[in-house]
Amino acid sequence: MNATAKPIARFANAEEAWFWFMRSEKARAEGAKSERWNTLSERPCDPDDIFRWVSRLYYDGIMVANHLIVMGEYGYLDRFPDRAQDDEVIDFVIWVDAFDTLEPYLRQRGVVE
Repeated sequence: MNATAKPIARFANAEEAWFWFMRSEKARAEGAKSERWNTLSERPCDPDDIFRWVSRLYYDGIMVANHLIVMGEYGYLDRFPDRAQDDEVIDFVIWVDAFDTLEPYLRQRGVVE
């Protein structure tokens, strides 16, 4: 490791990785080249990797469309579904199931601690 290399910072959990991916997608849509230059440490993957892995889980039938819809909606809002809100209870259950599925997958790849 050279003196200028940034340390690799794995994500604390799959939700943190997902929000990072969604923020990078929003920045990309606004014309930013990359979020990487603005961090003190390197991430263990690129945002496109998160997209690719979630897509793989969907195409393999491990995740379902409702997982992706809820992950996309709340990821875009940069917040979790609020289980205390009657209209978000079902989304909260779907969210938990989606990330219970995604977390071990990202852990195997060294993305999540």
